[in-house]
Amino acid sequence: MLANDNKVLTLEEKNEMKKNVEILFRQILREFNFDVDIDQQIKDTPKRWTKMMVDELLSGCYTEEPKLTVFKNTKGCDSMIFIGPIQIKSLCSHHLKSFIGEAYLGYIADENLCGISKLSRIVNWFMRRPQIQEELTKQIADYIENKLNPKGCGVFITAQHLCMSVRGVNEYNSKMKTSELRGCFRNPEVREEFFNLIKLNK
Repeated sequence: MLANDNKVLTLEEKNEMKKNVEILFRQILREFNFDVDIDQQIKDTPKRWTKMMVDELLSGCYTEEPKLTVFKNTKGCDSMIFIGPIQIKSLCSHHLKSFIGEAYLGYIADENLCGISKLSRIVNWFMRRPQIQEELTKQIADYIENKLNPKGCGVFITAQHLCMSVRGVNEYNSKMKTSELRGCFRNPEVREEFFNLIKLNK
């Protein structure tokens, strides 16, 4: 599968994966000339690292999609629904270093509404994968569009990338900002309202 895809694994399959990865990662540390057999600081690192990757940082690759609760828009709500900031903690697929920041979501309903806490869970599900920020932003917008079929939606993410701040150019203060606007959110007035709400929440 591709880096930011999803393939649900059973508990048995995940345990088998963790067992194999732990063996391989232990060998990688040996190749770095670390004594993983006697050094108390590092001897359990392969197990800890593997558990962190499979159960936490890459969990969106292997777990089922959270259930999105959808309600009919019986009162004809036509104002913007906005949520944010939602914490972003993902992994850059180029170096497997974290990027950390905030996501903001908005949509204008047509026939369907959804529970806002579910949108936060969906962001969590998508962010726990190795990927580039541009594709994460697009995936979240695709999901909202496909599940709710709104009149329009917007996703904005701002994040600091550790692959820039702790290596390479060693740039500590830069943040990457990405946005994806669909439907009526490309209308200048709706776009302005969305980004004004983001400014109010910073």
